[in-house]
Amino acid sequence: MEKYKRIATVSILSLLIILSCTVFGMKMTDPATYSHTIEVLDKNRTTVLGLSAASAAASAAVSALPSDICSPLAQQLSEFTTWFLLILSIVFLEKYLLTIFGFVSCYILIPIGCGALLTNCFFPKPFLQSLGIKLAALGAVLLLVIPTSIWASDQVNSIYSKSIELTVQSANAVSDNLMRDISDDAAENTTVIDEAKAILDDLSSSVAGVVDQFKNVLNRFVEATAVMIVTTCLIPILVILFFAWIVKSLFNVQVILPAGLPLPPKRHRSRDCADE
Repeated sequence: MEKYKRIATVSILSLLIILSCTVFGMKMTDPATYSHTIEVLDKNRTTVLGLSAASAAASAAVSALPSDICSPLAQQLSEFTTWFLLILSIVFLEKYLLTIFGFVSCYILIPIGCGALLTNCFFPKPFLQSLGIKLAALGAVLLLVIPTSIWASDQVNSIYSKSIELTVQSANAVSDNLMRDISDDAAENTTVIDEAKAILDDLSSSVAGVVDQFKNVLNRFVEATAVMIVTTCLIPILVILFFAWIVKSLFNVQVILPAGLPLPPKRHRSRDCADE
């Protein structure tokens, strides 16, 4: 009975190594396999680019106001560009890691893990068994972590997508209206002095209202940035921790070093310390 069990185990592990390096490897390194995931990432990229452009336009529009009150507001709006650049970088990284993780899992981790388990069938060692299970589990986690995180992020984005679209639309509308008023006032005046005086008078009387509008836009940008950080940064981290917890709970394996390795010398307390 033990002989047939070993034969079955060897056959399954050998088949897994062959399939991992051929069928699964070709499929998991093909971008077409992740078409939906890539579509979601491209949608996130478009959203981030729209938010970045809207924040830059809003900052430029606020900077045109003749009031020192608007300078901090313009600076805060411009600082969102840094956050959007970080989010965009993470989106591109996730897109490239899809096929990279597929290659590492199917051509390196899973074959080596199965090979260690296969060797353990002929030369039983706790170290080989522990190493094989860990590598195979890590390969499976790498294959699942990004698609799972993108699926979870897509669920959150579906709830807040309308809010983000309204953020871009409201920012562009307020910026366009302000810049249109400035250009219209400039076109109606003939001399430079009269032009500057008219613009300052008109804007000074309505600066408070415009600032309130841009404060509302700023609040929307804060909300949109928080959503994008959660969906692109925090959710993937939580998914990785979740899979790590599952692997630890299911296998509960520890790497056991081969017997015969020299152990560090034990430290003995002095007799005086013991007496104390």
